[in-house]
Amino acid sequence: MEQESDNISSQHTKEIIGTTVLLKKKYKVDKSIALGNGFFIEPDKIVTNVHVLAGASTITAKCVESETTYTVEGIIAFDDINDLTVLKVAEEGTPFPLGNSKKVRKAEQVCLLGNRKNQTDRVEGTVYNISNSGKHIVVNFNITDGQGYSGSPVLNTKGEVIAIVSSGDVSVDDSESIKGTGIASNLLKSLLNETDDVESLESWQKRPRIQAYVKSYDASICREHGDIKGAIAHYDDAIRLNPDLANVYLNRSSVMYSLEKRDEYLFNKLSAYKLNRERFSFTRFGLFFSWQLRYIRISLASSLHKFLRKLAGESTWFEGQAKARFHLAKRRIENGEISDVLNIYQTIIDEFTEIINRKPIEEKKKHLYAARRLYKEAIVHLSEVIKQKPKRAISYYYRGKAKYIFGEFESQHENLKETEKLFQGTINDYSEAINRKLKWKCIYNHLVQAKHQLAQLKSQQGYKEAALTLYQNIISDSDEAIQSEMECEVCRTAIHYKRGAAKAVFEDYDGAIEDYDMSIELNPNYAKAYYDRSKAKQALGQHEAAEADSAKAKELDPKIEY
Repeated sequence: MEQESDNISSQHTKEIIGTTVLLKKKYKVDKSIALGNGFFIEPDKIVTNVHVLAGASTITAKCVESETTYTVEGIIAFDDINDLTVLKVAEEGTPFPLGNSKKVRKAEQVCLLGNRKNQTDRVEGTVYNISNSGKHIVVNFNITDGQGYSGSPVLNTKGEVIAIVSSGDVSVDDSESIKGTGIASNLLKSLLNETDDVESLESWQKRPRIQAYVKSYDASICREHGDIKGAIAHYDDAIRLNPDLANVYLNRSSVMYSLEKRDEYLFNKLSAYKLNRERFSFTRFGLFFSWQLRYIRISLASSLHKFLRKLAGESTWFEGQAKARFHLAKRRIENGEISDVLNIYQTIIDEFTEIINRKPIEEKKKHLYAARRLYKEAIVHLSEVIKQKPKRAISYYYRGKAKYIFGEFESQHENLKETEKLFQGTINDYSEAINRKLKWKCIYNHLVQAKHQLAQLKSQQGYKEAALTLYQNIISDSDEAIQSEMECEVCRTAIHYKRGAAKAVFEDYDGAIEDYDMSIELNPNYAKAYYDRSKAKQALGQHEAAEADSAKAKELDPKIEY
């Protein structure tokens, strides 16, 4: 967006001079996805967020109003801690003037300029707070949805950039405003003084601290799909790659809180507070004092939690935590908050598995009995929900997912009869949910996964005909499954892989390779797909190609089974 006069009426900002751009990334399978925003800060330099660019293979920048497209040459500067990046472009745009964020005060009138859905929006707002020792400016914007404005400039009444939008919320109380967080412009000033040679986007993406943003995004996708275990694993990877990202600790803490894992919740909350430290200042003494109180409160809670755990002993503490989580799950079922319940069940089962593996035989039996009693009662609770509202399709999905979680537990402990019963129950519930027209992302993927698990179990038990029938169902179901979940690359990746595995059972190795190819195209880091493709190629006598796939699988996952 380029303005040199007051073409957009406003009671606050009299003049806006500068060019904003809509940034799109090309990612996997030639699919372009609108990411966020950027703006010119120098004639050949565009500012945006690290998280807007992380994971992209190519980036295009376009001024929506003039339809001018700018060629991105690479990264010239970045601050991975504060989520700022400066791009070098071949063409020139009109730069915005840069303001002094230290002069910004609470209740000051501001506006952001952002591009969403191929149109330019101007959103008025008021400074709500200045936090993190002046690094972050929190603004109340007069909109109900702040998603999609990342990288947009926040302007004062002089038309100067005083912040760069890094995050925004969605209104949860039907109000007409949301809070957005911006990175203070003075951090950008410092970054512009550190510009270096142009680094290619491909090279920049390989930096471990940039990969941390990709892992954090992967974690958010897992949370959308209800895969909390996967989300936690990705957050752990992100922290390992870049331990300075406060938002990763905050997001991880929210996951732990929902699972009633108080010790890890407090640890992550404390880590985030340390990174977002408020330093003493007379002008912002209230914020400093408030931060100190919260920090002390969380520190004391963490210390008390550790003391009580040590005092109670590991076994007693574990049993108490399992019971507390189960009662929490029961309350949430009664309140209709069932989606979180599945993650709580998963946590309970994971912890039962962990402690069972460490205990002597008699202790194993005790905890196995406790786990089975718990999950049978859980299925009864979920069945009561269905009895109350038998037409509600989503309830069948929730019960099916719970059965799947408990089926995996029994499978690990080689109780094949109970495993078969639970996986068959999962398939029945998922199928019922689909028959009742459940519009739930990934339901087909979950159904294919359950059939795949049961087919493997049937093969293991020697019921070959039953296993082959299930594999045939997977093949026939997959076309509809892929069409139903076209927008979800994670789902399509998994479905293609499972269909490929099913085709391999029928010795249709060419067909299997086609599906493995698609899985790898959708997810180039899918080690299992490389591994199984190598077996299919080996069966066709393509030994050199098979060895290359086998080596790639081992490179991606050294622990993969051979």
